[in-house]
Amino acid sequence: MSLIVLKNIKKEYGKKQVLFNDLSLEIDQGEFVGLIGKSGAGKTTLLNIIGLITDISAGTITIGNYKNLSMKSKNAMLLRRHTIGYLFQNYGLVEDESVLWNLKLALEYKKIGKGEKLRKINKYLNQFGLGDMLNKKIYQLSGGEQQRVAIIKLILQGSKIILADEPTSGLDKDNEAVVMSLLKKLNESGVTIIMVTHNLNLCDYFSRVIDVEKYR
Repeated sequence: MSLIVLKNIKKEYGKKQVLFNDLSLEIDQGEFVGLIGKSGAGKTTLLNIIGLITDISAGTITIGNYKNLSMKSKNAMLLRRHTIGYLFQNYGLVEDESVLWNLKLALEYKKIGKGEKLRKINKYLNQFGLGDMLNKKIYQLSGGEQQRVAIIKLILQGSKIILADEPTSGLDKDNEAVVMSLLKKLNESGVTIIMVTHNLNLCDYFSRVIDVEKYR
């Protein structure tokens, strides 16, 4: 069943630079999709279009039961808040704040008590091998640890769709493998993941690989 449907998408910057013209693409619920292509091919732009943080020049976007979505629509705001999670290469965390502070943000809209929030946070920190990191500042963590915190944040948020933009680009091979394994487990639990990468060695993790250049 198609979860995300892009139909006849056009994305242009001004009148001379057309990045996509009449792009149509469907992504099923539960897929782990890799977006590949040369630098400048539009991988990140396509990811941002799907994530409703870059508007389109023409065409339609459907996500689940929400049709004809635009970046500024109320339904897009609801999807960004409750359904879509973003995983970036710079981790998307507030470096001068603690791990606890960053993870509590993910539970801001959850109607649960403070004690239950802390229990959930500690549960995932322990599962991800970060049990002693609760009160550490983000800048005190390694890149791999920061990315694990970022993934925990998405889990706590309850994201059903994760959009990842080069999430392993700044990591060494060992941490790269850890992060990809965690994403794979999330995908196997039912989360749909769409990931931009330049590293073709990661393609074995994906259920489908899309060469963005073919859609230009």
